[in-house]
Amino acid sequence: MVCQEWQTIPIGAQGLSKEEADGFLKQAGKAARNLRLPEGSILTQVPDGLRAGQVCGVMTFKGRSVEILPKIDGTNIECRQSLIRMLSVAHELRISDGEMARLQVQKRDILELLIALFSKRLAQNMKSGLQRLYSQHEDELPQLRGALDIRRQLTRRPTAPTRLHCRFDELSENTPLNRLLKATVRRLLGITKRYDTLHTLQIILDGFKAVGESKRPLDERIIHDRSMATYANLIPLARLLLAGNWQNTTSGKVTGTSLLFPMNNLFEAYVGARAKQVLRGDIVRTQHARHHVLQNNLFRTIPDIVVESSNRPAIVDTKWKKLDPTDPVKLGVAQSDVYQMLAYGHVYSAHGATPRLILLYPHHAGLGAVEGIQRAWKITGSNIPLDVATVDISKRRSPERWKSFFDAILHSSESNN
Repeated sequence: MVCQEWQTIPIGAQGLSKEEADGFLKQAGKAARNLRLPEGSILTQVPDGLRAGQVCGVMTFKGRSVEILPKIDGTNIECRQSLIRMLSVAHELRISDGEMARLQVQKRDILELLIALFSKRLAQNMKSGLQRLYSQHEDELPQLRGALDIRRQLTRRPTAPTRLHCRFDELSENTPLNRLLKATVRRLLGITKRYDTLHTLQIILDGFKAVGESKRPLDERIIHDRSMATYANLIPLARLLLAGNWQNTTSGKVTGTSLLFPMNNLFEAYVGARAKQVLRGDIVRTQHARHHVLQNNLFRTIPDIVVESSNRPAIVDTKWKKLDPTDPVKLGVAQSDVYQMLAYGHVYSAHGATPRLILLYPHHAGLGAVEGIQRAWKITGSNIPLDVATVDISKRRSPERWKSFFDAILHSSESNN
């Protein structure tokens, strides 16, 4: 079952059974609590089915899956591609256009796509061999290997030593990186429903026989050196798949899993990462906790993105909301969002800066205009500009085009003045 945000998944002959609907609803409730979201943020019961919220991804229950895609312009396949691009950038997955084309985006949900991507990358990288690192060993041997541990030799075998206490280094595949990858493979073997992916993962697991099991794979301390360069593009993907919000729908047998992404957070991370990639001449900070609203350092301000250029920072707050073209004056911009920007402008001005304020929303065709600045306002009693801008998430664009987009919205108020 595939739907977009705010759409309803039917219950009945053309949709989910009552048992499936109850299972998905319980699973969505657990996922919301795990993500620290309000109850009903993922799915809510409505008279004719289950209504999706602003959380995208996949949930599975007893062989059935529900995929929630972002509500942007385009077909479901194009929305899925856009979601993958956002995840690729926000989580540093580095998915190339070639990989995207080979993944058969039209035939797999987002969870199966990520599992297939992981298995294909790992199978390819393992052709060059697993990572091997030297690790220190101590053992009693019939002949000297490495260095003799004189203290242990004298205290444990002071007379007639038939075995030697040796300390030596040995190349081993039992590394933190390999334990992380093996744990991911084991996890995914119990989740994928695709025979080709399952077959690939089983072959991969056979290659990890010399690698130990990790009780806490996400806590493995991976040393980033030349020995792991081949596997660098797998680590963020492995961590994402292991740390994803997987919940059991029962206390015993695992009957369902989920991998979900709150779109407010993903949109913010995506835009921030793109800005850092292309705005090389400026300092781009995300979640910039620098100032406070009150003089006694209470109520810290944390803008989503701050682009610092000389003494005129651009403060960007991302909002995963649809602007309303039927409201020609305000476009449906929430009063609370404007108040939030007012606080940012006041605090940064009090510290000697001349800020530019930008509320950034996803673009949609209903606005009847191209992406970019939709409204240019000014804060009362000051010369601080507050712009309402949009970005088209459905677009594929080069770094040069991303830079042009950011330049256009970050410096628009300067040209207006």
